[in-house]
Amino acid sequence: MPFPVRTISLLAIFLMLFSGCDQSAQTDKAAYPQRPIKLIVPFAAGGGSDTFARILQKAIEDYNLLPEPLVIINVPGAGGTVGSRRVKNARPDGYTLLLLHEGILTSQSAGLANFGPDAFEPLCGTGRTGMVICVAGDSPFHTLQDLVEKAASEPETLLFSCSLGSPSHFAGLMIENAAPGSQFRYVQSGGGAKRFAGLQGGHADVTALSMAEYIQFRDSGLKALALLGEERDATAPDLMTATEQGFDVISSNMQFWWAPKGTSIDKMESMTNVIQQAMQTPEVKSRLSQLQIEPIVLTGNALQANLADRTVRIQRVSQRPTIALPNVPLMIFAAVAALTLYVLSQSFLSRRVAKIESDSEPASVAPPWKLAITIALLTCLYVLFMQFEWVGYQLATMGYVIVTGLLLTHLNLKSVTSMVGLALMLSIGLHYIFTQIFIIDLP
Repeated sequence: MPFPVRTISLLAIFLMLFSGCDQSAQTDKAAYPQRPIKLIVPFAAGGGSDTFARILQKAIEDYNLLPEPLVIINVPGAGGTVGSRRVKNARPDGYTLLLLHEGILTSQSAGLANFGPDAFEPLCGTGRTGMVICVAGDSPFHTLQDLVEKAASEPETLLFSCSLGSPSHFAGLMIENAAPGSQFRYVQSGGGAKRFAGLQGGHADVTALSMAEYIQFRDSGLKALALLGEERDATAPDLMTATEQGFDVISSNMQFWWAPKGTSIDKMESMTNVIQQAMQTPEVKSRLSQLQIEPIVLTGNALQANLADRTVRIQRVSQRPTIALPNVPLMIFAAVAALTLYVLSQSFLSRRVAKIESDSEPASVAPPWKLAITIALLTCLYVLFMQFEWVGYQLATMGYVIVTGLLLTHLNLKSVTSMVGLALMLSIGLHYIFTQIFIIDLP
C-alpha cells in the first residue's frame, strides 16, 4: 500500500515543519532574554575595555536589570578584529553582543579588517574619554609644537608606540595630518601599560594614552604634551588641548555596543534600555568618574551622527598606507602551486632517468603526479574554506595538515599521532603568531 504510506509520510513531515515553525515563532515572541547573553570584549582581561564592561556587568547584576546573566568573554587578537569577527558571524538572535570602541573604524581603515560598522547593528555608545599625547618625563619635548617640528625635520625617526590599527595609532596619524611634513615611525606595543613601559625603557619617543591611563602613570615619570579633546579636562587643568596649540586634532574614544547584522529591533532596544539604566546608577557614575570617563550614552540619531563624524575624521588620515595586510590564502596557494610543479618535475625526471617497473610499486601507492594533483586540489579547498569563512583558521589548518600528512605517508595509520601533533602545533602556533605578533586577523 504505497499510496497511504506516502501520504502519511508527507503529512507527518508537514506537521513536523509546521510544529517547528510555530515553535520558532513562539520563541521569537517570547520574553527576551531567556538565556545568558554573551558580551564579547575583543581584548585581554584587565584592559580598559574589559574594565568598562565589568563595571556595567556588575551594575546590571546588582540592580537585577536582566533576568539572565551578562557573561563577558575576552577574545583578544589582531587589534580587536578576532573578537569582532566572531560576533559578525554569530546568529542575530540577540544573545551575542560586542563591546568595541573606535577601533572598529580604525582597524578597517588600517587594513587589519575587511569589515567595519556596516557589518553590525549599533546599539549605543557609552562613556567618553580623551586621548593624551605623552612622552617620557626626561624627554626634550615640552609642547606638541616641539614634537611635530622634530617629526618634520627628521621624518620617521621618532618612534610612536601604539597598537597598530587602534585609536592610539590613529591619534598619531591625525597629528601628521594636522602638521604636514611630519611623520612618525609606528611600533607595535600593545595596551596602555605596555606603551608607558616602552617610554620609560627608552624603546619609544611618544605615545597616545587615554586620560585615565595618563592620570594613572603621570606621577611615575610621564609628561603630557597635549590633550586631544575639545576642551581641557578638570583632572588636568594645566594640560592644553591640541586645538589650543594650533593643531586641529580631536580624538576622544567611546565604547560602542554592537549586535550581529539582522538582530531584531525589539531585542536591541531592550538591551539598550538595560545599558542606559546601568549607566545611570550611582556606582557606575562614581567608578567612571575615577577613571576620567564621561558617563554619557548615545542612541538613535545622536549615535549615528557620532559614528559618521568619527568615520570622516578617520578617513582623512587613512590615505597614507601604514599597514599592508598580506593575502594569506593567495600566499598559501602560490606556495603549494610551486610545490606541485616541483613534484611533477621530479616525477618526470625520475621516469626519464630510470624506467620503473609498474609491478615494483605497491598497488596502494598512487603515482607522484596523482598525489601532487590531489594535494593541490585539497589545498584549493583549504583556501576556499578560509576565504569564504566556512570554517575557522585553526580547524581548517588542523584538517588540512592531517589529511595532507596521511596522503604523503601513503595512508600509513601509524603516522596519525604525529600528524595530529603537528596539526595542533601549526594551527595553534601560527594562529598566535599571526594574531598576537603580526596583528593580522585570520578567519
